[in-house]
Amino acid sequence: MSDAGAGEKLKVFISYSRRDSAAFADELVAGLEFGGFAPFLDRHDIAAGEDWEARLGGLIAQSDTVVFVVSPEAVKSEQCTWEVDQTIELSKRLLPVMFKWVPDHDTPEKLRRLQFVRFDGGAGFARPLSQLAEALRIDLDWIREHTRLGELARRWDARGRPESLLLRGDDVDAAKDWVAAGKPGPPEITDAQRAFIDASEEAESTRLGKERAQLEAIRSAQETRAQQQRHIARLLGGLAMLVGASIVGIIAWFNQSLIKEEVNWRWNVIPYRHRNFDKHVLTAAQERALKRGDPFKECAKDCPEMIVVPAGKFMMGSPVNENGRSPNEGPQHLVTIASPFAVSKFDVTFADWIACASVGVCPREGGANDNGWGRGDRPVINVNWDDAQAYVAWLREMTGKKYRLLSEAEWEYAARAGTTTAFYWGNELDVKNANCHRCENQWSGLKTSPVGKFKPNPFGLFDMAGNVWQWVQDCWNADYIGAPSDGRPWATGNCEKRVVRGGSWYYYPADPRSAYRYGDKKDDRNYNTGFRVGRTLTP
Repeated sequence: MSDAGAGEKLKVFISYSRRDSAAFADELVAGLEFGGFAPFLDRHDIAAGEDWEARLGGLIAQSDTVVFVVSPEAVKSEQCTWEVDQTIELSKRLLPVMFKWVPDHDTPEKLRRLQFVRFDGGAGFARPLSQLAEALRIDLDWIREHTRLGELARRWDARGRPESLLLRGDDVDAAKDWVAAGKPGPPEITDAQRAFIDASEEAESTRLGKERAQLEAIRSAQETRAQQQRHIARLLGGLAMLVGASIVGIIAWFNQSLIKEEVNWRWNVIPYRHRNFDKHVLTAAQERALKRGDPFKECAKDCPEMIVVPAGKFMMGSPVNENGRSPNEGPQHLVTIASPFAVSKFDVTFADWIACASVGVCPREGGANDNGWGRGDRPVINVNWDDAQAYVAWLREMTGKKYRLLSEAEWEYAARAGTTTAFYWGNELDVKNANCHRCENQWSGLKTSPVGKFKPNPFGLFDMAGNVWQWVQDCWNADYIGAPSDGRPWATGNCEKRVVRGGSWYYYPADPRSAYRYGDKKDDRNYNTGFRVGRTLTP
């Protein structure tokens, strides 16, 4: 079976009766995982004593499709009936599969009118599984967007419909295109989704109107200044031609953006560098004396603390039998990291980012919105790949050292920290080791956590699994065929998309695996993605 499609895996909730189809449901999970989907069952996700209706409702809401296993016990089960009703109420796609034959008159009307995939016809398991996979792939991207916008709409409504949670910019146009691409029949676009998209469009229109008004005010002010300058030039007309030309030239020169940048650099950036960086930058001798695991920080405050990572070799990617593996994680290949390098101990925080923005280097507008969750020691979010490049360029200017984004190979080498298991703590998810969608902590599935709240990996690096996706330098490639073997960034491929690694608070437990990789548009800003920095060390 082929992969379910590029991008995030399709999330499939399997509804079944434990009395007569538990073993079949497990077999179905294994088959769908092999096919590149992300299936899950209620018993995987409901703790003892938990309100099952609330939890199941949440699981169904987070799924892209609900597969209902039809069996004699399932059609009689009140819980299974509730799950079908909840699926329909939330306008989720519902696909029934026949495990054991049930007479038509015993099958609920809501299921009878749907097309079944039959596993009870004696054709074995593989053929109907392929039919089910094919049905799941129909309108794959549209279905995934249905789930995403549904979750965003519910969060927006639950928090009192704040404007900060609405879509902005290109996301509004993309959502309108998604509505236009919808087809009659389930899953239908819900009233909540329409209200969310309409409110986003209205807020975006209002914002753009304000921006146009501000631009008009700036244009008017510039015209006023130009008139004043022309008046001054006329008053100076009686002076000697050379003096007059010089004055006009000076007036024109001081209106150029280059001069404004130069003034900012001399009045703000250079004094800040003298105060905060100059006395803390490592000398060449200090740098050469660094050993594995040594920490260092090249500023007085509000810049990343770095950890020395040793040279070494590792197998990049995942073995074919790793649970949750995607085809883009192969083929496994040996990578040699010839020289030690440094990696930031934590993701870049809002405090780090604001230090750069405060002197006019990193952008204030259009990015680095904290989504209302707080700043300080939380990882910076809503930054695109170019924003991350602006930040590492700022560190290079401040220190004279080679700060940069990590290559994808360096990132995985640093994340694994000498381990070969799926996660740097083992092969099974330990929900207390990371902030992810189903991890057991106060931030799980809700928002970012402050950096450093979980155990570090063996290299002493924090949050290399979960919390926020991390931009790296590499262009996106769909597999590792032709990938560099020396740790350099992969500079060819789809360079409008860049690789992000590490999973996030919003994504499922398979994503924080050390080998998991994803390609995102380089101009995308979202509340899942931040970055950490690397630094080349003096040989």
